Amino acid sequence: MTMNHARRFIRIMACCLAVTGFGLLTGCATLTELMGKWHVQPSPVETPPTAPADTSAASPPAVATERPVAKSNVAPPPEQVPPVPAADSGIADPRRTLPGLDRLASAAPVAATVLRNLLITEDTTWRGVVDIEGWVRIAPQTTLTLEPGTVVRFRRTTPGIATAPGLLVQGRLVVRGSTDAPVRFTPANGTPLAGEWYGIVLLASEKKNIIEHCRVEGAVMGLDVSYSTLTMSGASFSSCGTGVRLAESVVTFAGGEVSDCEVGMELDGSEIDLRDVRLNGNADGLTARRSSLYLSGARVSGCKGTGIDAFDTRLRLEGAVVERCESGIVLTECEGSVAHSLVAGNRRAGLILSRSGVKLSGSEITRNDVGLRVEDGRGIAWGNSFSGNGTYDIYNAGSEDFRAMANWWGAEQSAQNLGDRLYDGEDDPVRGMVLVAPVLDSAPLLAAPNSVAK
Repeated sequence: MTMNHARRFIRIMACCLAVTGFGLLTGCATLTELMGKWHVQPSPVETPPTAPADTSAASPPAVATERPVAKSNVAPPPEQVPPVPAADSGIADPRRTLPGLDRLASAAPVAATVLRNLLITEDTTWRGVVDIEGWVRIAPQTTLTLEPGTVVRFRRTTPGIATAPGLLVQGRLVVRGSTDAPVRFTPANGTPLAGEWYGIVLLASEKKNIIEHCRVEGAVMGLDVSYSTLTMSGASFSSCGTGVRLAESVVTFAGGEVSDCEVGMELDGSEIDLRDVRLNGNADGLTARRSSLYLSGARVSGCKGTGIDAFDTRLRLEGAVVERCESGIVLTECEGSVAHSLVAGNRRAGLILSRSGVKLSGSEITRNDVGLRVEDGRGIAWGNSFSGNGTYDIYNAGSEDFRAMANWWGAEQSAQNLGDRLYDGEDDPVRGMVLVAPVLDSAPLLAAPNSVAK
């Protein structure tokens, strides 16, 4: 071997040792594996083993994770603050805090007739005073009729919601109270507390259920209606967890009241014609999901939360008054109209429209903190009166223009001097504009609320 050959051999060996050392540092056992990291080559086809390999001792593959981002203590800007109470505010599930859940009734008088866990299979009429412990069930094809002045008292003997007494109707319910002698459903104790009994349940009762001039008080759910039809007039519900709950049902309710409940009315997949009804002093007034709501001449007032909160609902509100709530009307993914109504004195927003094709017309929006808040340009407002609102008459929280033409904004107001009453693209370039021109020269003639809504 010549000297040149020896030097060449030494260089080759040095390169091989260097490459092998680098491969060990990078986790490659061979030069071929190392080259595979640098040059992508087709993977060889492997024959699957005849028996599954034991991988119980193998370490799981490493999974890349993101580092947690530290939460900032900086408060969000005002437009990002939710305009309605948070979902965990305690209103969503009122049964957790009802004061009457553990309140027990005193022993029934010896002479009293008490119905205990009874199934009624023949048409029956109640009159006078009826005491119930446990559940009374009305079988399908059976009618229960209550005469004027009947008092049904529910006696709780064991604490807890699971043992609350109640009335379950799978047949037909006919409550024939009168103005002078209403039918009353109440706990056996003196002053009713929400949760002392469960309530009246209509379950798959598609007969002509009728409730006239009736008072329901102190229940978990005053009236719980599922897959049923019902006509009500002159009925009142008070001091309940939920006054009226409707699921997949068709109901007409006229001339009644729901007051001092955690949730006044709750609709889910139902149709209701609501006329001349008061919802007063409830934590939340009316909530609707996937429903059809016609509301005429109603008054929703004094709510701790939202007056009317609807999602994915077709609605028509006429001649209504919604006042003195946290937020007045909140509509999300809804279609329909709000007309000839008064939305006043709500502590946050009078109306909130989010992804809703709703027409607002002929209404008075006054003395709210924000008159109308919109999240997009799907809705429209015309022929209304905006005045006396605290922060803004209209707040555009979205990126689309909102059309609010031909409205009245108060004396000596024009499209040019409304800047401080509107929040839109003039205040934040990412916001859409509120298009107000032309404006009305005089206040529109607004329909007066009826006797119930006044």
